[in-house]
Amino acid sequence: MLTIKEAAEQLTSYGIDAVDQDVLMWIEEGLLKAEQANRRYASYKIHLKDLTDFIIQKHNDSFTAQLESSKRENNLLNEQLELLTTRLHIEQSKVRTLKKMLNAQIEASGTEPSQMEEMLGLKQNTDNQVLRKEFKKILKALHPDRGGDERLFKVFNEHYENLK
Repeated sequence: MLTIKEAAEQLTSYGIDAVDQDVLMWIEEGLLKAEQANRRYASYKIHLKDLTDFIIQKHNDSFTAQLESSKRENNLLNEQLELLTTRLHIEQSKVRTLKKMLNAQIEASGTEPSQMEEMLGLKQNTDNQVLRKEFKKILKALHPDRGGDERLFKVFNEHYENLK
């Protein structure tokens, strides 16, 4: 049998912050079982088993709260992931549409993919090395890290790769 003071010390040693008033409050609320003591200085006696059950319940409550917090955070992250996935699909759709438009424009102007000189404003039959250099300038200007349009960069980069 433990006194309230001894129970508070035991609880503290098991990682539960408790003082005598906390233990007394838990006894009065019925959370911790105790017997009334007939002694003058000890108002309650607490069985070690009851204290152990209380410690287990407190740790269980703590773990349950952590689990619930983790579940809420997981749900929030899943919602954000779903939103980002939707945005990615939209951007991919925009890129595909832009590629189709560029390819349609190239076909309408009668320019074959290997004759990009006209599209870049160069003389016909320009050296392949000069053509690549012009493409590199355009890609450098369109690069997203330099504030360019990522979609246009991807389209021109694909045409540059086909040129190689």
